[in-house]
Amino acid sequence: MTTVKEIYDFIDSVAPYRTQDSWDNSGLLVGDGDEVVTKALCALDASIPAILEAERLGCQLVLTHHPVIFDPLRSLDSKVPAALLFKKGIACISSHTNLDSAEYGISDMMVDRLGLRNLHKIIDINREDPVTGRKVGYGAIGEADHEMTPEELAKLCRERFNCIAIKYVPGNRAIKTVGMISGAGGSYVTNAHALGCDAYVSGDVKQQDFIEAERLGITLIDAGHFETETIAMEYFKEKLGERFPEVEFVVSKESFLAKTVGCGG
Repeated sequence: MTTVKEIYDFIDSVAPYRTQDSWDNSGLLVGDGDEVVTKALCALDASIPAILEAERLGCQLVLTHHPVIFDPLRSLDSKVPAALLFKKGIACISSHTNLDSAEYGISDMMVDRLGLRNLHKIIDINREDPVTGRKVGYGAIGEADHEMTPEELAKLCRERFNCIAIKYVPGNRAIKTVGMISGAGGSYVTNAHALGCDAYVSGDVKQQDFIEAERLGITLIDAGHFETETIAMEYFKEKLGERFPEVEFVVSKESFLAKTVGCGG
């Protein structure tokens, strides 16, 4: 039998919870460690639809990237995801910035998804592992085997991250070296430029970031917060499935993604 605690301990071995950022709240956030798990749902967020999906599938555990409890809870009812999980008897382990900054983090997964060679450089080093002393932070840098145009990289990102649409500012040079930070990392375009990147890919890019990228002459691509992080759910399924073959890991079909509509002209 596999318990919640055993799954937590394995995740901790590849993405130590001690390395999470000081403002984060990763870990076992709902449920008890001794609960037995035969089926687990992997979802970017513990949204209400994802929790109900977990219940329908008979899951005892939900594994998320974004913490199900982040801001202080001032009241509890069935519309609060953490309370609904507890009511349904479903545990939840959230792996947020500890997974972002693991030795093989989500930004490294982005490099692999784009088919680039990983240069193993962190874009923003901001702390260290208190046990090993390893430098910890966000981002990865990949190198293409041939030069690309900004348009070619934008199309590649749209295809590999399954984006409905992307926004980008084309730089003033061919692209060989690409920096990336999964999720909300638009503000690190200056860091990527300083490290010699020809392009930078992230999500939640603000207008001021696009303007700065244009000034610097670097291609900046907003491939979406959801799109650049949901790839970690397949990683969870594969990695945990290898370690715990007696547990069925399922990728959620209900992970939250805002709807996009097009307007005809």
